[in-house]
Amino acid sequence: MASFQAQILTPNGSLFEGEVTGVQMPGVMGSFEVKANHAPIVSALEKGNVLIRQGSEEINVTISRGFVEVANNKLTLLAESVVTD
Repeated sequence: MASFQAQILTPNGSLFEGEVTGVQMPGVMGSFEVKANHAPIVSALEKGNVLIRQGSEEINVTISRGFVEVANNKLTLLAESVVTD
């Protein structure tokens, strides 16, 4: 499965950085997933779960809000904050 670079940043620093096979996010118009070779996009995100896929492994992070930019097989997600229970 093809992979791409992903980085999740918060005001407190980098939360995640590495090769991924997909990232699912809570867009303001609904949840969507980015995979390798995705078209360039900039989107606002609302509070919800971000699912990071690394092959068969999955990492879940809940964000308050943010923005994501995808270009040239690189995803940068800027989260306002990470929500913890």
